[in-house]
Amino acid sequence: MPIERPKLRELFLQSERRLEVFFYTSSLPKFLHAATVFARSGISLKQFRSKTDPYAEDYDAGKERLLMRAVTEIVRSVGSQSLLFVEDTSLRIEGLSSSSEDSPGLAVKEWFAATTFEELSLRLDQIGRGRRAVVKSDIALHVPGLPRPVFFHGETPGTVADEPPAFAENDQYPWLTPTTFNGWFVPDGSTKALGAMSLEESWRFDFRTQALEQLIDRLEEYAASLNLPSNAYSRVRPVAPSNQLLLLKEHKPVLIVVGKTCAGKTTFGQRGGTHKLQWAEASGVLRTFRSAYDEDGRDDYQFAKDTLETKGADVVARKVLQLFDRDLDDGLVVTGFRTIEELEVFRTYVPRAEVVLVESSERTRFRRHRLRGRLGAIKTLAEFREHDLAQWRFGLLRVAEEFADVKIENEGTLDEFFQQVDFLIESGARRPFPGISRRVFPRHSLEHNQLFRCLNSLVDAGRPLACDEIQDATSRTGIVIRDNNANKVLKRVPELATRFELAGTRVRYEVTNAGRAYVRYTKVRFSV
Repeated sequence: MPIERPKLRELFLQSERRLEVFFYTSSLPKFLHAATVFARSGISLKQFRSKTDPYAEDYDAGKERLLMRAVTEIVRSVGSQSLLFVEDTSLRIEGLSSSSEDSPGLAVKEWFAATTFEELSLRLDQIGRGRRAVVKSDIALHVPGLPRPVFFHGETPGTVADEPPAFAENDQYPWLTPTTFNGWFVPDGSTKALGAMSLEESWRFDFRTQALEQLIDRLEEYAASLNLPSNAYSRVRPVAPSNQLLLLKEHKPVLIVVGKTCAGKTTFGQRGGTHKLQWAEASGVLRTFRSAYDEDGRDDYQFAKDTLETKGADVVARKVLQLFDRDLDDGLVVTGFRTIEELEVFRTYVPRAEVVLVESSERTRFRRHRLRGRLGAIKTLAEFREHDLAQWRFGLLRVAEEFADVKIENEGTLDEFFQQVDFLIESGARRPFPGISRRVFPRHSLEHNQLFRCLNSLVDAGRPLACDEIQDATSRTGIVIRDNNANKVLKRVPELATRFELAGTRVRYEVTNAGRAYVRYTKVRFSV
């Protein structure tokens, strides 16, 4: 059954006892695919590596027996105490298959290596039974104590493409590639080959993601069982106390990564995982508030707006702190905060957290958007700018540079950005590095920060003020801000101050909740 995208499961993060899950595979792209789906769900995945496949692939035995034998051989080799799974991909091309047998079936890897696209296309044309195909993923999970594996299945129907793949390798997501059958296969409901899709586009079509999601559903049930309250079970005998001493942990970085759409926040969070840092994506955390009762046609923006208005502008930050509290010592990357209140509450509870601003030009960001296809309805630059404005209305992004401890200019290649992220995480960017700067804050002292002083005047007044009244207020507290300058400063930040215009009267401004948060947070930053 197609899915939109993996969802964050709170239980994996909130539970005291956490599952340790291993994927036994010699295929790095396959492992990275599974690890990405697991990470988006809030659970980590480890790989059992081997130079060769740890089990013999007897395709004649059929899918279930092959996987059962695989698990049996692995358990004999590494022991039965680990929660582990294996996965096999199979393919049915209708023109090559019979009613009782899939072809090439489980031997898809060997078949693909010996077949060209042109050969397959010509053969299908000669057979004359169409180009229909189904790609299937089957998983067998070993659960310590169970006498047999638990099986999961996902499949995607579609067609063999009319033309050979003409797109480049995806360096970030190597399972989306032209060099496997994914590059030849167009899922039903799409005009693109699966291998040509962005990660976001691929979620709803990917056969392996479907099987992995079913596996994660089951693991969520196991996690709940693992953390049952004491009145839900009885002990046969007491557990002997442990004499092992707890080791002192080294504090790893806690980074709050902010930036505009397609600047590189998500990539930063994913890269942090290679440094064993947990990653909290604000939009993913926000979706944990969405239930079946919220399936009312609201788009993501409207749902976010409604949630922040009803639960508080800092609700996502509070949820992140609730979910990832145990991970703070082990390091955490939080990406995608959009309100100043989120920044405010998170830095209050985690003072050592640093704000990282990732900057990219509009042209670069729009190009990335076109390549990723994440914002599917947005096709033009004008629509992209409207999307930017909608995100800025939450309050933070227009003034994010004023709160940043570190700024990264992400205008280069993906590999160059990885190098910047690696340098920042490993060294704290205390030394010079191309595209990274710590000379971000403060840009101005409070005395010379016109935005702060205008907003502070509105906060002190407790009512809307005309620009000449703001001029009078600032003249009593320091350097005067002329009324025309006050108008220019406040007009640029509609999220922080509401502008009132009425024919025959002076323009007035009233500070918003986001503007009050700006004043509070700025005072804390300057220790006022």
